[in-house]
Amino acid sequence: MTSVFHITLSPVLFLLKCMGILDISYTMESTGLLVKNINSRFPAFLERARMIVLLICTYIYFNQYGPEFYILQIINIFKFWSVIIAARLSTIWIIKFINGIIEFDQKIDPLSSHLLIPQRSWKKIQWNTIFVSLFAYFIGFKILQLHFGPLKTITIELLIHHVLFTIPYAMDYVVVISLCFFLQNVYVRFQTLNDLWKCLPADLVPFSDQWTHIEIVILMENTRLLHAELCDLLKMFTLGYGTMLLSFFIFSFNNMLFSVYVVLNSYELSGSNANTNVFKNMLMLSIYAQCVTFLMSIITFVSFINKKRLEMISYLRLYRISILHLDIKRQIKMFMNQISVCYSDQISAFGFFDINLNLVTSVLVLLISGTITLIQMKDHPMILKLNNDTYSFFQKLSNRK
Repeated sequence: MTSVFHITLSPVLFLLKCMGILDISYTMESTGLLVKNINSRFPAFLERARMIVLLICTYIYFNQYGPEFYILQIINIFKFWSVIIAARLSTIWIIKFINGIIEFDQKIDPLSSHLLIPQRSWKKIQWNTIFVSLFAYFIGFKILQLHFGPLKTITIELLIHHVLFTIPYAMDYVVVISLCFFLQNVYVRFQTLNDLWKCLPADLVPFSDQWTHIEIVILMENTRLLHAELCDLLKMFTLGYGTMLLSFFIFSFNNMLFSVYVVLNSYELSGSNANTNVFKNMLMLSIYAQCVTFLMSIITFVSFINKKRLEMISYLRLYRISILHLDIKRQIKMFMNQISVCYSDQISAFGFFDINLNLVTSVLVLLISGTITLIQMKDHPMILKLNNDTYSFFQKLSNRK
């Protein structure tokens, strides 16, 4: 699993470094671990240059209309930098999490190879297919956005606006790809632990020429310790990605609500051109569907992890404890206590809410209440002012094309 993880990890690290989420100074050593390169000044130079470029892009985007600025600009800039700042504050935990997976693989690989456990990690071609498909969709969507108005000239301001600061955001794609990549890798490792446990004799009774008492106890203890280590990796994941998850979920909800807002106020925001209104509404609904897909992908992966993490309990409850050897009883008791402690350790958005299927209901209720509020406040002075500001922003953007 180590080699597969290393191969598939490289493009994810490249995306994270390009968007400023991960420090460029962290490179992979011969041992396979990510370590900050302090022996060369070149990575530090690249890191500073990358951050300067992102700051310049932000400045160009904010000042593209001279002294005027709009609410959407402020929201887009805040969304972009909130993810970067949240990631940089948690860099050490992200690195510990990645290195933890690599070290975990080094421990479990001899066991899985000896017991002929199949590797369940997705191959490089599968991840590359996902990356290319999402990239093609992103480029296609941006091309459609550029066709809203007559394209006169392609300027730096226009490219920065559409690539970095307009929904669908490039940052969202990078965050979702990295989240799903790491969550899927944690999931398959819990599945591997379950496969290891299934290799044990049915009643944990020694077999002649197959399983001795010592071998059963050793495998049970190794599986228990690896399970505890993997649960600790989930805690590191929450510490590393928790603030990013919080930012991502909040702004994804805002994007969905903004899509509803544009559809409800399409006539006021686009003028009397019916074809433009229909086309813009279709794009807004596509953005809405994309946000739902991204959120559900993350929630689904986390739910699968929780299911596999607790699946071990169903195996432990099948045994008749009274007939087992004392050493085996002790291992089962420690495993049950360990899992009960880990049960409360859920992947969360920095502790504000747990990522699970219950979150779907909460988001749905908030969307319905938000949509009803927008409909009720359609003629409110604050909404009318927002309409004027958004309409003016769209008009300025169209005039630049």
